[in-house]
Amino acid sequence: MRIAFVDLNFSWPANGGADIDLFFVIRGLQARGHEVHLFVAHEKGSTERGRVNPVDLPFPCSRLDFTRRTLRPKHLCATFRARIDAWRPSLVFIAHGFALKPHLTLALAHHRVVLRYYAHELACARNACRFKDGITCPYDFLRTPQVCRECAAEHLAPEIRSMNCSTWTSDYLAARAYAPGYPDIARKSLRAAAGVIVSNTSLKVHLDGFHDCVRVVPGGVSATAIKPQAVYERAPGEPHAIFAAGRLEDPMKGLEVLREAGRLLARKRHDFEIWATHFDRTLTEEPFCALGWRSHDETLAACGQSDIIVVPSLWEEPFGLVAVEAMACARPVCASAVGGLLDIVRQGETGFHFEPGNAAELAKELDILLDNPALRRRMGLAGRAVVEKEYDWDRVIERHYLPLLEEIAP
Repeated sequence: MRIAFVDLNFSWPANGGADIDLFFVIRGLQARGHEVHLFVAHEKGSTERGRVNPVDLPFPCSRLDFTRRTLRPKHLCATFRARIDAWRPSLVFIAHGFALKPHLTLALAHHRVVLRYYAHELACARNACRFKDGITCPYDFLRTPQVCRECAAEHLAPEIRSMNCSTWTSDYLAARAYAPGYPDIARKSLRAAAGVIVSNTSLKVHLDGFHDCVRVVPGGVSATAIKPQAVYERAPGEPHAIFAAGRLEDPMKGLEVLREAGRLLARKRHDFEIWATHFDRTLTEEPFCALGWRSHDETLAACGQSDIIVVPSLWEEPFGLVAVEAMACARPVCASAVGGLLDIVRQGETGFHFEPGNAAELAKELDILLDNPALRRRMGLAGRAVVEKEYDWDRVIERHYLPLLEEIAP
């Protein structure tokens, strides 16, 4: 097949998980004989959108240049439509994008289109997180648009007044997502697609009634690049290590839950430390240690030196790459029972789930694992096996993308 990939936010080197996901999907399908081409929106002066040199990619890429002033539905859609029509694809795969994405979908709907959603873009108008006041927001932009518009107006107003808008906010304004008719455009764009891909089961449930072909497709890792780590042999008296990685400065990531669990556990035992990738080293207070920023390789090395990995997220994680990488390193994972983490971590097999925000429950699970090295080893090996079977990029392409292409092929 000739597959045109369209992305309104892509950068390389990657800005985030969506860029990494798309890179490996394109490369994987190209390796299986499909003719691929990536069309990227580049915003002049932006570090968030289109920061890529096409010659640095291992597949064909065209960078379409815009300014913030020209990133409006009419010009954006006409530009992409002309370039993609000229390439004559048999399928158009529309990847990352915010409020402008439904407009572009409808402009390309004369092709067979697959939509990929990486987070809560369709559910939340204030950002892609659907997280407010410390919990998952019960409202939904597709079903309760007026409530969500009012929330977005309140949340985005200071940024808009400052005239220093993020990509999310500038797209929200350019697409007129605040207008009463915008939710109908979003719903119509879903109906126009031949297929929709989301990252976890709860996101699929959210789209019930809006599309009949919604597929749950996880992200992946390279199981050959991330080696399983042997159990770290500790010297006599050396404390066990509990490790949490990721953007832990973000309150959604639940760092305070982990710190409280550490304080609770420290009332019972003193044979452990908690390490976290947080830039604020003043947070270091026994048993907690802020490690500062760590590169990807350094983070994986810390996984290998740890006994247990914790993912204490409070929001509905769309995927949970940190958990998959921990399992690839053959480490047991304690993760909040939310979003993609529910799909990834298998209760009692590769780790434990705990109620989001429940530090006492997390402390009990850590206590169990610290007392049982055989259980830690068994869960770690089980997690590694799951990664090799389900989350290695070759498996993801073969199990999910190739069957989907066969099903929706023209």
